[in-house]
Amino acid sequence: MAIENRTHFLPPGTKFISSKQVCARYGGRSFMWLERKLKHDPKFPRPRRIGRLRFFELEALEGYERSLLVG
Repeated sequence: MAIENRTHFLPPGTKFISSKQVCARYGGRSFMWLERKLKHDPKFPRPRRIGRLRFFELEALEGYERSLLVG
């Protein structure tokens, strides 16, 4: 699974991505998948909210992905 290939659409220096981009990053998953991931996986990075919008820290997602590969 080549995680690095999924970030080619992000400009260099990107620090946060939207919920829609998170779903795309994990293979076009649905928003319900993301809701369930946040509810049932305590290790999945938590978003920051701006109003009703959620943004995820890209570095935290990459760290989560590395932890899945390690063990």
